[in-house]
Amino acid sequence: MLDTLHPAVLDRMEIIEVGGYTFDEKKHILENYLLPEAISKAGLTAEHQFEIPQKTKDYIIEYYCREPGVRSLKKYIQKICEKIAFKIVETSNSQRIVVTEDNLEDFIGTAIF
Repeated sequence: MLDTLHPAVLDRMEIIEVGGYTFDEKKHILENYLLPEAISKAGLTAEHQFEIPQKTKDYIIEYYCREPGVRSLKKYIQKICEKIAFKIVETSNSQRIVVTEDNLEDFIGTAIF
C-alpha cells in the first residue's frame, strides 16, 4: 500500500509489482506439489480407487480459487483428499470414487464464484 508512505521515502525506493499466479501456473503447482502432498497426508495410496479428472481440477481453480496465491487451492485439495479417505474407510469396499463437477459440492461445498 503505497498511499501511506511519505513521498520522500517513495522517491528513494524501487517499487516492484508482483502479480499472482496464472491459471496454468496454478495447474502446474496443483499437479506437481499440492495434490501429491494432500494424497500423502490423507493416507491414500495407489491401491485406493479414486480419481480427480483434470476437468474437475480446472473447475476448482476457476470457480473456487481465484485469489492470486494458492492457499485456498491447497485447502480445498486437502479437504477433497480427506473426504475421499473417509469415504473409503466408511464404505470399506473397492468402489471407485470419482470427483466430478456434479458431486464437487459434496466434497468442498458450493462454488464461491
